[in-house]
Amino acid sequence: MNKIYGVGYLGTEKNVRNNIKCYNVWRGMLRRCYDKKFLEKRPSYKGCSVCEEWFNYSNFKKWYEKNYYEIPNEKMCLDKDILIKNNKIYSPTTCCICPAKINTLFTTRKNDRNKNGIIGVGEDKHIIKGKTYIYYRSRVNIDNKTVNCVFKTITEAFEDYKYKKEQEIKRVADLYKDKIPKKLYDAMYNYQVEITD
Repeated sequence: MNKIYGVGYLGTEKNVRNNIKCYNVWRGMLRRCYDKKFLEKRPSYKGCSVCEEWFNYSNFKKWYEKNYYEIPNEKMCLDKDILIKNNKIYSPTTCCICPAKINTLFTTRKNDRNKNGIIGVGEDKHIIKGKTYIYYRSRVNIDNKTVNCVFKTITEAFEDYKYKKEQEIKRVADLYKDKIPKKLYDAMYNYQVEITD
């Protein structure tokens, strides 16, 4: 039997066309963890894995169909690290279904960091009359608008970013409060930005 990405198998499922959306989510999850070519392009997924129970598509499908919901005009995503911060394992207890708008709130990119790796902080140099001045900039996306503020220290810039990012997560959580599972809402409200994120 050929395994999908070396680990996945269909289990008792005979026809994946019965729920192609679920199958594509399952296959995409396996790809993010076990496809070497994908991991070369997206190294942020290195070290991620899928629990053995979910190697079996039948098991994943049961969980997915029990937990899946839709919000009109929204793309829904499988997420592994909102409920448990920095989680690397896809499993029934660590994953949730969430709208893409919420999922992207928690996406961090290399471009979002300064040269010291601090999230949400940039560094600006200005030369005035031959003297170099260094300023630190917090940068956060609030309601689809980028907000920048300038500070004298990295600490001040990070604290500003942290406060604004956490408030933005809470604002979005409140927008979705009656549409998302309570455990997702609670995780968003309790989320804390760390300097090492």
